[in-house]
Amino acid sequence: MCDNHLADNRPAWREVVRAAAQEAALAEARVHWGENQVAFNYRWEHVQAVVRLAIRLAELTAADREIVEAAAWLHDVARPHSKDHGRDGAVAARQTLAGTDFPPDKIDAVADAVEKHVGLFTDEPVEPLEAAVLWDADKLSKLGATAVLHFIGHLVMMGQGTTVQCLELLPNLSWLERTARSFHTAPARAAGQKRLETYRALWEQALQEFDGDDLLGG
Repeated sequence: MCDNHLADNRPAWREVVRAAAQEAALAEARVHWGENQVAFNYRWEHVQAVVRLAIRLAELTAADREIVEAAAWLHDVARPHSKDHGRDGAVAARQTLAGTDFPPDKIDAVADAVEKHVGLFTDEPVEPLEAAVLWDADKLSKLGATAVLHFIGHLVMMGQGTTVQCLELLPNLSWLERTARSFHTAPARAAGQKRLETYRALWEQALQEFDGDDLLGG
């Protein structure tokens, strides 16, 4: 009874990890916005997108939802102050979850997924399934129409938000194509290909419109 009473008084893990992710994202945004109002917080938009995608992928692949969700919230928590945000994020994930009501026997799996998510593409398998789901959710968030919105917001945050700069600095297709080949789960592979096609079509249309080439089609 005493153990249960102590467990009931531990902080709810979802509230804790969400707050930690938001605090880290705000710290990163303040580097660019200073103490002014943060008009766009790229990291926070990205993290929330990864959480949504990770939960959906967990449902579709039978991955452990608690592990995947916690890892998604915490995957970039060390970014503002680390040169190795995967390794340091894993440490932070363990520290953040300790003392909450998160299942203790799953904490190592969360940390493992956080540590393995780093990079834009890989030719090696990412295992176990929960780590693969986080990898896929993180990379899937960088493809498609919503990714373009996030990237443009990021460029604005960096002071590079003119139309010319957006067209020049948005990620080129070379690494996006390699990213689309790096997914590990079937749903992410299918969605990633569709998102790549959407990005390519949007990019080509924007370039045509900017240069007036769409006037030449008759």
